[in-house]
Amino acid sequence: MKRLKNGVTLAAFLVMIICVYSFLNGNGVFKGKFENDFIAWYILAKGVFCSIALYLLVCIIETNIGNKNDS
Repeated sequence: MKRLKNGVTLAAFLVMIICVYSFLNGNGVFKGKFENDFIAWYILAKGVFCSIALYLLVCIIETNIGNKNDS
């Protein structure tokens, strides 16, 4: 289970990094200006949600498996 948690944590981190990069690139931050592009905000929000959901899901699964092994 520890290997699964490490893999999912890495995947959640990569999703977050990709979405933050897309957000910054979509708003033109790398070009030296900031444009308020709505799709970039959507991608950032989706990345935050997906990263947190992945991490919490593996924590819930780990807790449930731990409870079944104790009984």
